[in-house]
Amino acid sequence: MRSMNDNSLPEDDFENDDSQLSFSDVLAALQDEETPFAARYLFRLSALEAADLAALAPVWAGLSELRRLGVIEDAEQLAESNTVVHFDALNAMALEDADPRVRTAAARGLWATEQTSLIAPLARLVRQDNDMEVRAQAAATLGHFIYLGEVGEIPASAHQDAEAVLLDILHSDEDPLLRRRALESMGYSGRPEIAQMIEEAFEGGEEEWVSSALFAMGRSADERWGPQVMQSLVDPNHEISREAARAAGELELSEARPGLFDLLQDEESEVRLAAAWALSQIGGNGIADTLEEMIERAEDDEEIEFLENAIENLAFTNEMDELSLIDFSPEDLEDFANPDPPDDIDIDEDTDD
Repeated sequence: MRSMNDNSLPEDDFENDDSQLSFSDVLAALQDEETPFAARYLFRLSALEAADLAALAPVWAGLSELRRLGVIEDAEQLAESNTVVHFDALNAMALEDADPRVRTAAARGLWATEQTSLIAPLARLVRQDNDMEVRAQAAATLGHFIYLGEVGEIPASAHQDAEAVLLDILHSDEDPLLRRRALESMGYSGRPEIAQMIEEAFEGGEEEWVSSALFAMGRSADERWGPQVMQSLVDPNHEISREAARAAGELELSEARPGLFDLLQDEESEVRLAAAWALSQIGGNGIADTLEEMIERAEDDEEIEFLENAIENLAFTNEMDELSLIDFSPEDLEDFANPDPPDDIDIDEDTDD
């Protein structure tokens, strides 16, 4: 993803020491719109504290739309490649931006947040924003909270709040784009009625709804959708075959390997790459060699990087498969769960903290 701030994120700034960088320096750099906003300043917008956020707000309002959008998109790009930084506070502020493009980018930038306090502002956007792209992206971002709720990482009440918003949309006559994003987000849900909605969307035959249904199937972790996914791998519509490839990978459908190998020859690069990644998730013999051959033929640097990441993911998948084949005895499993402490550590059970 490239930012609309065309000259942003100069590579030589990533190595700079920003330990002495004051926030006033960051604000000054932000307002100098003739100069690209360097990465060392962008790092200082991560994990903003209340005082810095209060100082940023009035400066932010005075920036051009293009500058604001560029910063939000650059922050998203940095967060994708650096697991240490997060821009939750910055993006939460930008959810209130006057420009719908900025609000959309901010909602998308919250894709990995675990702050349940953000469910309410995202829900407000879903229900009330005057721009459909903003509403649709906010609904998509709420899907992460559905996932977190399903795996028990957030309180049940927060999970229910996110579900309520998306269920309201699904049962409404809102714009199809918004309802499709809600269905995709609810793909993580184990609610029985969601499976029925996914099936109805797929059987309806409308291409966009079929794509969204396949997206939701991939998120469901439910192998019941294997036949629909397999059927869709050979669909002549590229969007449908791409989403089928993604779903096959998410569901780890071993029977999809031949069809995915066929898609590696597709004329559409997005379909080829979706198939490559799906194969890296499923694993098996011959995949690594095929991906290496694709790298040799690739002419685009981003495609090469994607395929290299797929090879790394494949190695991890195959390693996990090998571990799963090891026959551990109950005693071995007990040792893994309760390992003996190192010999040089003396544990006194009666010691009070």
